[in-house]
Amino acid sequence: MVTTLDFHMAGMIGVFMGNINRTHYHELNLLLWDMHKKFIAPKTAFELYEKRWGYVDQAKLTLKEKKLIHLLTKEFGNGYFMPATH
Repeated sequence: MVTTLDFHMAGMIGVFMGNINRTHYHELNLLLWDMHKKFIAPKTAFELYEKRWGYVDQAKLTLKEKKLIHLLTKEFGNGYFMPATH
């Protein structure tokens, strides 16, 4: 069974990340309105956070989801998060 990996932020660059259970991250789950998979690839999550950032209610981001975004940004954005503008 594929599970979400919980990460501590220190020293996590370059480590393997398993697929993400979208139901563990409220805002990500909302961004995936047009997808029906329960688990998504980390790179896909990062790309959708960037492309659909305007739809994220930042006040509702949990610490866990903020850490996920931070980790994804380091891993797939080389430290840069560049959200799309509308």
